[in-house]
Amino acid sequence: MKILLFHPWLKSKGGAERVVYEYYKRSKHKIKILTWNYIKEKTYDFKEEDIISLYDKKYERIFRGYLIRGGFSLLNLLIKYEIDNFDLLLISTGGIAELILTNQNFNISKVTYNHTILRAAYKYDIYWNIKYRFRKYYYLPYKVALNVYNYLERKAWKKIDFAIFNSELSKKRALDKNLIDKEKTDVIYPGADLSNFYNDNPEDYFLYVARIGLSKRQDILIKAFAKFIKKYSEYKLYLVGNVENKKYYLKILKLIKHYNLQNNIKLYSNLSDEKLRELYAKSLACIYIPYMEDFGIVPLESLAAGKYLINVYPSGSYELLKNAHGIYWIKERFYEEPMINEIYNSLEYFVKNKDELIEKGKENIEFVKKYDLSWERFTKELDNKLKDILENINN
Repeated sequence: MKILLFHPWLKSKGGAERVVYEYYKRSKHKIKILTWNYIKEKTYDFKEEDIISLYDKKYERIFRGYLIRGGFSLLNLLIKYEIDNFDLLLISTGGIAELILTNQNFNISKVTYNHTILRAAYKYDIYWNIKYRFRKYYYLPYKVALNVYNYLERKAWKKIDFAIFNSELSKKRALDKNLIDKEKTDVIYPGADLSNFYNDNPEDYFLYVARIGLSKRQDILIKAFAKFIKKYSEYKLYLVGNVENKKYYLKILKLIKHYNLQNNIKLYSNLSDEKLRELYAKSLACIYIPYMEDFGIVPLESLAAGKYLINVYPSGSYELLKNAHGIYWIKERFYEEPMINEIYNSLEYFVKNKDELIEKGKENIEFVKKYDLSWERFTKELDNKLKDILENINN
């Protein structure tokens, strides 16, 4: 099968790019990758002859500023690459990429692999964004953009033949918006490389691994930890993640200074895989508290390292891990103060039962081994699903 795989940008080593790379590397099908923006030195090791990049990297800032405009220019550019010579168009999307279908009628099968629908246009996230992100003079432009986007989204999804999701949670979001019929959907969980994680004697720090960005809620965790540290001053918090939003990063630094936590909180970025695994191994426990995460590899890594995990539901990881004994589940709280209290309670519960919960964390190693979460499994499932979809459409 000849597949044209469209992913909007290959310019980092993020989770979605990892999914694209691992599938491209292992698939038995012949794959060409179409992208708006490819920066070789910042992303994974793709073969250049298999990449069709529509924008030079020097235009990256313009491209990001005019994302929708770039999408509409793509509508015409796609035709130049003789898309009808492929058997299937596979769109890897986080809520933008499918817009390439808006004004096109391609004569091949169109399938999406959905890392998420656009969260900013989903009902609960709209409330959250208005509360915490797009306040004051951003409110009106946000509402206008929502209406435009929802129109384009509905139009694009009418042309999708089948949609594959990375979790039941992300599928539910699409079904809630009536974007596609349920019988035209399936879930294939991404892979994860858990083979090199290990457990070591715990030190006195909690570990949170996530990009530094508003939806990951490092600010909420810092406020909860500031409350916690008043009573349990011997503990530390390590925040590991690359900076997604510089303004938010500066806010994090100000919060650490405001609560006088410079000696209790450490920030790490751009770590090697070896150093990251070492931080997992020696952590006291792991924390993962983003806002309604669609899937999340970090919880799996935490369990593979044999660590007790403080996690949040609903989330994509809850579907796989809800029966693990070595996890404290926090029910999602929309407002900041209740969420701070929930995190504080989880930290206090851990230290009051530390010895027992450290041992429960070690049980997580065997729990996560029950699942085949390998990239080979993911690739095989996706290859077979795409083959079945194409056969059913042609019949």
